[in-house]
Amino acid sequence: MVDTVNRYSFSTAALYPRSASESLRLIAGAGFPHAELMPQCFADASESFAREAERIDIHVASVHYPLAMFSMLYNASPGMVAEARAFGVGLVRLCKLLGAEVLVIHPHEVQQDPRLKELIEHPIRGNILHLAEQCDKAGVLLVMENSPKGVGRTPEGLLSYIESLGAPLVRPAVDTTESCESDIDPAEFIKKAHPAHLHLSDHSGDKKHIPAGEGDTNWRAVAAALDACGYGGYYTLEPLYRYYLDNPEEKLARAHAFISGLIGD
Repeated sequence: MVDTVNRYSFSTAALYPRSASESLRLIAGAGFPHAELMPQCFADASESFAREAERIDIHVASVHYPLAMFSMLYNASPGMVAEARAFGVGLVRLCKLLGAEVLVIHPHEVQQDPRLKELIEHPIRGNILHLAEQCDKAGVLLVMENSPKGVGRTPEGLLSYIESLGAPLVRPAVDTTESCESDIDPAEFIKKAHPAHLHLSDHSGDKKHIPAGEGDTNWRAVAAALDACGYGGYYTLEPLYRYYLDNPEEKLARAHAFISGLIGD
């Protein structure tokens, strides 16, 4: 069995709209030794924020490319391509300053029309390859997360997409709710994808990204699948923020109890 001691993490995305600093303090206060940072503004991705985060007793183990800035990365406009690549350089620098080992992104939209592929997809693909090169130089692992839409919907599609990039090392990441939205059991997705990173949340009917342990996911099967594939990454809880608007301390403590009970200290 892979050593899981001190690999529990929680995403600041779940504590939106609180500031990144407040979110990190709340996560640390609940006993999590690690966190995933989801920057909500440019200041959260700055070197000054990295210095501020150093004063908080928690390790930022991973950084999610900011959802607020997705339209930069997946944009083919020449001016934005230049700005997106400059932002990517800064984001990788942030990872290094924080000691973050992982940077998370999503697949781009693969175009079928030859003209769209040339004018739209090619520059966006270039943005991703540029980010992959920066990560490779810095020793930061770039991971590609599954999605219920597009090429990342299935484990086979996600792995094929990663291979098609022909980039420096890029590994798959599995989001359990996104797997459920694709009508694929998360344990089966994990068995086939062999992820290097995880986003853990629950799913029940129309409810998605609910706190892990409060839905229909077979978590024992998920844990067994991770053990079988020798998973050695972080166990990052990433529920939807609406479930943490009130009483975050209590809910974070419950989240920590769930993941430590599932994986074991």
